[in-house]
Order: sequence, then structure tokens, then C-alpha cells
Amino acid sequence: MKHRLPVLALVPVLAALVGLAGITAPALAKPAKTAKPSVFEACHHGCHYRTIQKAVDAAGAYAYKNPKAKVTVAIRPGKYVEGVVVDGTERKMRFGGMTIEGTKKDAKRTILEGTTAKGELGAAQNGIEAISVDGLVLKNMWARNFESNGFFIHASNEEGQHCNGYTMNNLFASSNRSYGLFAKNCYGGKMINSAGNHQGDSAFYVGETPCDNKKWNVYDNEPCQAKPKWTLLKNDKSYENVLGYSGTNSKYVRIIENAFYNNGAGIVPNTLDSEGYEPNGWNVIERNDVFWNNYNYFLAGSAFHTVSEGLGELSGQTVNYPTGVGIILYGSDHNVVRGNHVFGNYKWGIASFSGPGETFIANEGNEAKNVNNEIVENVMGREGADPNGEYDIWNDDTGGGNCWGANSVNSTFAPGNGKVPLSQIYPVCPQAPIEYAAAKSINLAPGLQIASLAETGNPTTILGYAGSSPAQNQQCTWVKRVPTHPAFQGYKPVEVQAKPGEVTC
Repeated sequence: MKHRLPVLALVPVLAALVGLAGITAPALAKPAKTAKPSVFEACHHGCHYRTIQKAVDAAGAYAYKNPKAKVTVAIRPGKYVEGVVVDGTERKMRFGGMTIEGTKKDAKRTILEGTTAKGELGAAQNGIEAISVDGLVLKNMWARNFESNGFFIHASNEEGQHCNGYTMNNLFASSNRSYGLFAKNCYGGKMINSAGNHQGDSAFYVGETPCDNKKWNVYDNEPCQAKPKWTLLKNDKSYENVLGYSGTNSKYVRIIENAFYNNGAGIVPNTLDSEGYEPNGWNVIERNDVFWNNYNYFLAGSAFHTVSEGLGELSGQTVNYPTGVGIILYGSDHNVVRGNHVFGNYKWGIASFSGPGETFIANEGNEAKNVNNEIVENVMGREGADPNGEYDIWNDDTGGGNCWGANSVNSTFAPGNGKVPLSQIYPVCPQAPIEYAAAKSINLAPGLQIASLAETGNPTTILGYAGSSPAQNQQCTWVKRVPTHPAFQGYKPVEVQAKPGEVTC
């Protein structure tokens, strides 16, 4: 039922309206201009941008003019024969916080193809290269067959250049000459839910973690970063690469709950002169599955070959990364290796050793020392179902402050020549930390690092094994303790078969 106001009640209302008639009405506000879209689509047909590079450049120019805008480059499914450069040093461009993503969750639907792709100076080197960009997000893409790397985020040491807080999510990288997912000189980031195979080095790489002070030196006993910015690797799969993970001089990296299998070696943080801020350290390697890393990529039948020219020379012989090893700590400081499942690796499960320093021209400054690491609570050899080869755990008794504890009850430990008790080579946790300057980089006593200064080619030592000649002969001392690997979560072991006479044991 409708209700009407009485006539008397309408009088004051009408009077008010008459009074308002003499007042000038305020001007209506002009409608706001519609903001330009912050999503820049790339596709072969039907999009404004036919290449990813053009979409990235347009998004960067728009973001520069609109400082509060959050821009996304959305790439529709297809194959894009190009290498993309996201250069944070370009004028009138802003790439910080940008997202570059394939529009489908299946990373293999959006392909960056390196074969025949051209760059400014010839062949395109990387699928996507980001230079000095903070907060960049890359996801849902596949980069393959590039001359250098699949996805490469880095910064130079020049003043004002940095790469902070990147995210690489749901990416796939394959058959790139060097690395799959590669971050260098960056403060913190994520490599998650991704996979890589057939790289000439590693599928995942974090290197040259920068310090607060560009002149930082480990001998100063100051932290590299007072408030560390951590990098996370989680839910990744790395298989059939030279190395599963490589971290030259990497720091503050959490490698958690990943699978590293069928590589030459699994997880390999290392210290080398080739990059700054030595050594590697303060990393956490936890709850990973590290298994069947027995891919002899030195053989002619390998689906890929190493890009490395070796780690250096020893008595005129090139030293290469050891194969057949699950986890390697090479010149590591304060790393924690905890709760991993390590099995079916034909040489060693977990190995730790130092570089021999300037005595062998192996490491200038003598910064590749293994000190203050913890190797604890790891499950070795699937409790005997899929044993590691020579030994579960191997240490050369250099450095100091390292400790082992609560690993599988039946874990085997390399004893060396028997002249040094196992309790000294593998002290139980906890151990008092040792100062870097006091740590030793050479120790001949147990015969594990090197037999003697005159005998450098003994394959039972780390330097003799890594210096095997030819390099494919490393597999001569592999030990296969079971005829076949028991099934594990649907994975299949992949090994390279030697041609007749190719391995000369």
C-alpha cells in the first residue's frame, strides 16, 4: 500500500524547494580519464604486441610515466623465437615490480625458443635477461635452447644497481648452454615450483650473493649481511643436468623440499675466484630428495655437455666437478645440511672438502675452506634399500668446526688411510666454531684430500678423483650396491652408456 503525505505536510517541503531555486547549482565534475590498461598482451595474432620484447618495452615506458602503476606483460600460448632483455638501467623506463607471465598455468604452453633467436650482437644469449631490476616476477614460461641461460636476473656492482626480491615461479628451462634459472648478485628472491633439465651447468643457480660492504672479506669476521635477505628454492625439480643446483659464493639460500636426481651431481654450493664475495655459506639444505645423480656427461652419448672448462689445474691436470655425488659442500662456511633423503648415488652421498688454496694455485686468498658446517639428521641410502656407492658420508678433514650427528644409524663414513680416527674426521655436534684464519685448507694426514704432494692422481682422494683423466673415468671407482634402483615415486633412473673403449679403467 502506498502512503501519501498530507497536504499540510507538503507546504514546508515546497517552500524549501522554492528557496533552492535561486541557488546556483555546483558544476558537475568532469568524468575522470580512463586509465590506460596496465596489462600488456603479447601474442602472434590478435594482440597489439607481436613480440614479448615490444610488450615489455611498452609496459616499462607506461610504468615510468605512471609511477604507481603495477604492470603485467601477459603472454598468450605460442612459441616466441626471441631473447627478451629487461634493462633496469635504461632511461625513461621502469621495470621494478613488473610481472612477465604466460597466461596458462602449463609453463610449456608459452615457449621462448633460443634456436635461431637473434640478439643485439648476434644469437640471443638468454630467454629473459633482467638487469638491475627489483621485484621482478617471471612465471608460467618455458625457455629452451639458448646460448647461455633460460632465465637470468642479475645486477652489476656499479653504484645504484641491484636486484632485490625477484620471483621465478612455475618456470621450465631445458637445453640451455649454461644455466636454467640463474640469479647473480641479488639480494633475496624465490625460485619455486619450477624445473629444469639438460643444462650445461646447473638447472638452478644462485651466485655471488652481495654483502653490505662491497669490500667485505670473510677474514674480517663480520657478517656479509647484518640483516640477511634470504633466497628460497622450494618445490623444484632438477634432473639430467651437469649439476642440479650450483651456488658459487652463494649465501642465505634455503633449499627446501626439492628433488635433485639423475644429474652429474645434485646440490653443489661452492667457492671459486670467478665470482665475488667468497666463500659460499650460511645456507640451509633441508628435506630434499637427492638421488641417482650418476649422469656421466663426459661421455659422448650424453644428451648435453658441460660448459665448464674445469675448476682449475692440479699438477697440470684439469680438475672437474665430481660426478656420482648427491650433496657437495666445497669451501663452505656455516652451511646446514639437515633432514635430506640421499640415496642411490654411486660415489658418495654427502661430501665435504676444501680447496687446497694457493699451494696448488686453486684459490687465491685461500677462501675455499670448509668450516663450521652441520650435517645432521639425514636419511642415507633409503635405510639400505638403495645405498649410496663408496660411502654415504665423505669428508677430507680440512677446515674445522664442522660436525655430524643423528644421520641414519647404518650410515657409512670414508675412513681414509686409517691413520686418523673417524671421531676426529667426523666430530659429533655441536662443535665450537673456528675462526676462518685458523682453519686449514690442506690436510695430508688422513689421505682423503690428497695422498701426498707427490701423488696427486690417486682416485681414492678428492683431488685425484676430480682430476681423473680422461674425465669420464671418474666412473671407474663408482660402486653399484644393488642391481637396479628400487622404484621411487614414479621417477626413472637415467644413465649414459659408455661406448666400447670410451672408459679406460
